[in-house]
Amino acid sequence: MIPKAPPCRLHAGCKINLGLHITGVRADGYHELDSLFYPLPEPHDTLHIRENAVPGLTLECSRMDIDPRRNTVTRAYAAFSAATDFSPALHVVLEKGIPQGAGLGGGSADAGALLRALNAWAPVPLREAELVNVAAAVGADVPFFLYNRPCRVRGIGERMTPCEPDLSGLHLLLLCPDVHISTPWAYAAWDRRQAQKNESQRLTTPGVGAKGWDSCRMWLANAFEAAVFPDHPKLRMLKETLLRNGAAAAVMSGSGASLAAFFRDAETVKTLSGALQEQGLRVFVQAL
Repeated sequence: MIPKAPPCRLHAGCKINLGLHITGVRADGYHELDSLFYPLPEPHDTLHIRENAVPGLTLECSRMDIDPRRNTVTRAYAAFSAATDFSPALHVVLEKGIPQGAGLGGGSADAGALLRALNAWAPVPLREAELVNVAAAVGADVPFFLYNRPCRVRGIGERMTPCEPDLSGLHLLLLCPDVHISTPWAYAAWDRRQAQKNESQRLTTPGVGAKGWDSCRMWLANAFEAAVFPDHPKLRMLKETLLRNGAAAAVMSGSGASLAAFFRDAETVKTLSGALQEQGLRVFVQAL
């Protein structure tokens, strides 16, 4: 849906990775991925937008630890303005609901929501490929949130192929523990683990064939787990708890720390989600 011009409220949902393989490291240090991104409506952030008397973008955030001057929203606005010369005077209040350091793409979702809105309001909107380039300049995951549909994502996030994974009949339990994983730290941990292997062991994960994601054979494996779990054993224990309590499969999303578990029985999900919430854990349940 194209948002109306300000004042308006934008809903920015999150994503999970149904699978994530690191396929290489470029000369510039960026890691190349082969992943399946799946959008979720919850948890979500909200951008409250109104016209402003001051030129440019003014941003407020509900979280005190987010710098409004160095934020994906401000970067998205600046990148779009530079590409189009369209710089509406906006006041944005960012209400965070997506946990940080959870591998759910909250910052990228916010940037994607604003870019879609700006392009809808612009007198001369960018073509799709142009908008994707602007999004990629803001962050590797931002282009996905322009599509906001299941996609196979390759390269550093700029190569996307829409797909239709069949999750019918399953129930998703998204567990968001009170653990913050820095994405740069996770990549560094993965690099260290690769360096400790001998040459024949490095990057031995089989590539995903052209139809690999659609046929479900490569789902629910995350290359970051082996690097993240040793320093965060709580995440391993929570994944084991999900599997012991009826999950058909469970996987960490992105670089962590959220865990996505898939169940066939709705009553099992309901019982387990209640027990986890009693432990003070954030849980989101969705029928797929």
